[in-house]
Amino acid sequence: SLSNASMLSSRGTSFFSTRPMIPEKLNATSLLGRMYATASVAAAVELAPEEATKKVTLPSNESSDNLLRIRHSCAHIMAMAVQKLFPKAQVTIGPWISDGFYYDFDCPTPFTDSDLKNIKKEMAKIIRKNLPITCETVEREEAERRIKALGEKYKLEILEGIPQGEKITIYSIGDEWWDLCAGPHVESTGKISEKAFELQSVAGAYWRGDEKNAQLQRIYGTAWETAEQLKSYQKMMEEAKRRDHRKLGQELNLFSIQESAGGGLIFWN
Repeated sequence: SLSNASMLSSRGTSFFSTRPMIPEKLNATSLLGRMYATASVAAAVELAPEEATKKVTLPSNESSDNLLRIRHSCAHIMAMAVQKLFPKAQVTIGPWISDGFYYDFDCPTPFTDSDLKNIKKEMAKIIRKNLPITCETVEREEAERRIKALGEKYKLEILEGIPQGEKITIYSIGDEWWDLCAGPHVESTGKISEKAFELQSVAGAYWRGDEKNAQLQRIYGTAWETAEQLKSYQKMMEEAKRRDHRKLGQELNLFSIQESAGGGLIFWN
């Protein structure tokens, strides 16, 4: 995985997304304004007072260095798990992001929901082993030798993109798996709670964000310091999905989306 600004230049870009076409000028009396007003009232009614007292304050990568390390290490553990279950899968990059982590894979078979469950189980096994995560500085030639021995073409390309004279580091999980990486990470896999992470979805991405390059599979995950934080985050996401303006707008008969006319196109009622 890659972690600093110079090494993240190779980050892929997801290409599975649609954005609803909404008129630019809308005010509180417009259809969209009424929709949000109605949604706000519904939200206020449905939130029970006792639930507010149970809310957990969620840290961010900026406020918690430990959380950032957990998420970055989860990306590595996931990549290790994937390559254990899918030996033909090649790894590319796997950074932390604002609410979790992801890793891009070149795998000959599409990942399914069932695969994600199995990958999560394998990750839990790795976490329970409490394997040390260690950093090693290597010469460029040594890194190239190790990468070629694994046949990892993407990592070779990443290595070639690291400027001459810049320190090259490898992070290993026990003696079972390693990755070109600038860090940081937790000290061992056991520092991560197996009940505080979840694999969320699979999306498409192009290598280095270029549609002319190979199409990869990106697995997204979220990770937190505690199981309570994860539950709070999941509840927040469920509430956000339930109040999604695209969903509410159709339920309130304000607009409709007709896929036959084009993905994301809105027809105001």
